[in-house]
Amino acid sequence: MGMVGIISWFRQPFRLLDSHRARWQLVIFCGVFGCAFLNVFHPFNMNEWFHSVDTPLFAILTFFCAAGMAALALTQFVIRSLFRVELTTRIGFFAWLLVEFFFISVAVHTVNIILLQLSFFNLHEYLDTLKYTLMVLVLPYFLAILLLFVQKQLVTVEELTIKVNRSQSSESVTINDENGKIVVRMPVGNILYFKSEDNYIFLYYKSDHEVKKELIRNNLKKLEQDLNLPNFIRIHRSYMINTQNLVSILRTSQGYRVKMDATPDQVLVVSATYQRAFEDRVVQPGV
Repeated sequence: MGMVGIISWFRQPFRLLDSHRARWQLVIFCGVFGCAFLNVFHPFNMNEWFHSVDTPLFAILTFFCAAGMAALALTQFVIRSLFRVELTTRIGFFAWLLVEFFFISVAVHTVNIILLQLSFFNLHEYLDTLKYTLMVLVLPYFLAILLLFVQKQLVTVEELTIKVNRSQSSESVTINDENGKIVVRMPVGNILYFKSEDNYIFLYYKSDHEVKKELIRNNLKKLEQDLNLPNFIRIHRSYMINTQNLVSILRTSQGYRVKMDATPDQVLVVSATYQRAFEDRVVQPGV
C-alpha cells in the first residue's frame, strides 16, 4: 500500500462509536478486561510497588481500573458532547484516541500519587504511568473496537436482509431487445439480475430450481428505462439487480457487497456511482 493508499484508508468513514450503547460497551469492556488482567497477571511486578500501602493489592488494582473507566466515560460522554466531537473518519478516531489515552493516564497517575503520597508534578512518575497505562489499555481498547465492528457487520447483514425480503411481487414483466422486439416474458420474482456485456445483456433468472441466462441485444440504460419498476435497481455500470431476490448485503470499508438468491457464491459489488441511490432505496436507515 503506497502513501496515497494509506491516506485514503485514514479518510475512510468511522461510525463505530456513534451510539451511546457502543460507547458504554467500549468503557465496560476495557474496564473489566483491564481489571481481570491486572489482578490475574500482576504485570510489570505491580505486586512489588505498594508494599508501603496497607490497602490490599486487589483493591488497589481495581481502583486503578475504576479510575481509567471513569476517565474513558468522561471523554466519551462529557467531553465529546461539550466540544461536539464527531468521530466520522479513521484519522479523527486515531487523533481522539491520543486525547483519551492522555486523560486516562492522568486519572491513573492521580490515583498513584494519592496511594504513594507523591508530588502530582513528578514528570518522571507520570511518564512511567503513561507508559504502563498504554501497555495495559491498547489491547482491550482495540479488541473492543474489533468486537463492535464484527457486531455491526452482523447486524447490518441481518437488518438489510429482512428489509429487502419484505417487498415481493408476482407480476410478470416483458423484456425487449433494442428494437422493441419481445425476447422474454416471465414473473418478476424469477429474475435475479442483468449483466452488461458490450452491446448485449445477460439476463440471469431462476427456472425449475436452476439458474439460467438469456442473451439480449440491448443496453442497461435503455432496459432500466423500459422496465421502470421499483424492484430493479442499478448497482454498477455493468449490473442491475432485482431486489426481490436480494438475500444479503454486507457493508465493507470499500462499500457494499450483495448476494442474490440461487447464486450464493456470486458476490456483486455496488460501485461508488450508484451507492447513494442504493442506500436510499435498499439500506435500512440508521445502520
